[in-house]
Amino acid sequence: MENESIEFDIALEQRADFITNEELREGTATSDFFDDIIANLIKKQTTLIVGPRGCGKTHMMRYASIICKEDIRKPLAIYISFNRYYRLEPMLISRANAINLFHAWVLARIILAAHETIMDLDEEFSLEEIEESLEYIDIQALQNLISKLEKSLPLSQSELDLTNLLTLHNTKRIIDNHVALAGRTRAVLLLDDAALTLTPEYMAEFFEIFRTIKTSEISPKASVYPGTTEYGSRFHPTQEGSFEPVWLSVTDAFYSQTMSTIAARRIPGFEEIPEDVRQYLEYAAFGIPRAYLHMLQEFQKKQFKTTQQGLNRIVQSHIEARQEEFRSLIIKAPKLKTLIEHGEQLFNKLVTSLKEFNDKLVERGSKQLLIGISGANDLPMVQRMFNLLVEAGLLYPVAEAVSHGEERTYDRYIPHIAALFRERAFSANARGWSAKSVVEKLSKKSTRQPLRRSVTNIFTTKELASLRFDLPPCGNCGHDRINSSQKFCHNCGTELLSSSTFEKCMSLPLHEIPGLTKWQISRLKEDLPKFKTIGDLLSVQDPGTELRRIHRVGQARAEKMIKVVTSFVDEFLQ
Repeated sequence: MENESIEFDIALEQRADFITNEELREGTATSDFFDDIIANLIKKQTTLIVGPRGCGKTHMMRYASIICKEDIRKPLAIYISFNRYYRLEPMLISRANAINLFHAWVLARIILAAHETIMDLDEEFSLEEIEESLEYIDIQALQNLISKLEKSLPLSQSELDLTNLLTLHNTKRIIDNHVALAGRTRAVLLLDDAALTLTPEYMAEFFEIFRTIKTSEISPKASVYPGTTEYGSRFHPTQEGSFEPVWLSVTDAFYSQTMSTIAARRIPGFEEIPEDVRQYLEYAAFGIPRAYLHMLQEFQKKQFKTTQQGLNRIVQSHIEARQEEFRSLIIKAPKLKTLIEHGEQLFNKLVTSLKEFNDKLVERGSKQLLIGISGANDLPMVQRMFNLLVEAGLLYPVAEAVSHGEERTYDRYIPHIAALFRERAFSANARGWSAKSVVEKLSKKSTRQPLRRSVTNIFTTKELASLRFDLPPCGNCGHDRINSSQKFCHNCGTELLSSSTFEKCMSLPLHEIPGLTKWQISRLKEDLPKFKTIGDLLSVQDPGTELRRIHRVGQARAEKMIKVVTSFVDEFLQ
């Protein structure tokens, strides 16, 4: 039990959510990559930091808040975590005003965080100054409201009255008051865990708040995921601000230095681990510091006969956990089940192809980590599948696509190195195995061109035709269906939407939707030919930005077009 307790404590220490500010400050390894992200979190521009779990989003937000606290020349950085949003999920079924209560909960958490930020400064403020900054909202009443909402408890009349005070206008005033009290010129809102994937109904509302809370003195920032975050019809991330990837690439020139510095500060006895083992596990961690720390600790337990056996077990366990995490997205977003199942098959095919490619490169003394994919951007469901693999940390997207002539544009990805290790992609033809020999092969020069594959090479026509959103759960109680032919919910008995009705709706051509003008229909056909059906349009995370690619379609017109489509779907499925 004692060893289990120690391991649990160590696991918590690896997460930025559970360590103190001092521990976080001391355990941070800075680099140009890290410093650029921190700079973007502090500047005025709206920023969405994006990356898979464990890549450091929370760490960077908390670190930004710490350095702002210590420098009065910097903005007032208000850090807020929304990781308890799932506790409000039951209200979607039990309360008609669930969205309004969620709205109040978000604003209440922002106000509470602003108060805590002020109280944490190295200054003394009078009670009167604090009360004025809060617009005389009682902080204890605010905490009680948050607690009750997170426990789905009924609210008293005074608490309902308090929710009416929690408006965007009042919240902005309270933030401005706190900025003035702190002697700062502006504020940044560091909104962590903003990808509310378990409650998509709340996600659109959250990003509406995110969009409208911005002012010249208030700059919102949010952490999001690459595949499951959906922004709603009114928030367009590429127009409102910028995406900032926070996932460090294994090909970065300072990758090893950054990972080693992090581990040296967090792992006792790090320098005693053989260098080749450290480097091998650096690659296997695939740019996720938390994964690297965990694997190093597993190695230090020495529960193996040989180093090779130990590393094989550690890497095998790690990649299996990553793939299981990918499968778990089905629980969070049931409509993506088919895409996730096909996505796992896709990932395994890419790993096998790259392993076979590297086998042929052994004699040349080179290696290749990249695989170029063509045709994915023409198929929204396939593009979403790739985004989901990125979200799970199984594929690393190389920033820029590469064009090799007309209709030959390749998006480049690096499959998880641990999966390539499992398949012996860099040691299959070797007489003996060692971590050192694998690391040496990975340090060799890459071939000029990556392995290339097209979507039509990877999937059969039948497989591509089978890609779809899965049936929605019961609209009354939220339980998943047992099978597609089920007519009534096995949990509450409510009649379910028939599979044929749902699939028919998703397969309807966009040009058949009443409400879209002839001009809009013609432009969709000519400018966005990949969006043929309702399902095609609704499969992308940010349909508004896609629609604005059409000449003369701005934000207002894009919003109206999306509203026409979604209203038609709601009406069709009633």
